[in-house]
Amino acid sequence: MSESLNERLEVVKELTNLFKFERLVYLVITVLSFIMLLSSAVSLMVKGKAGPAELTMLFGSSGSITYTAGRLLFMWNEALKRLIPFSEKEGK
Repeated sequence: MSESLNERLEVVKELTNLFKFERLVYLVITVLSFIMLLSSAVSLMVKGKAGPAELTMLFGSSGSITYTAGRLLFMWNEALKRLIPFSEKEGK
């Protein structure tokens, strides 16, 4: 059993190394989107131009944050599937 676990762990390590650049790109985009969102909100509030419509429109950029975070979670989900196999019978 330990040998099988070690083999699966190696597969997960290979998978995470394979997608390392992609994860880094998604992480950078997420951080940049979040910084832009916060700086825009603060800028509008400081200038006194932050009405309900403007603040509502700011959260459109949160879609890119959600997408990139979702892609990162997808990769981890795939890694966990390799590490802990899930059979059809167990899910029912």
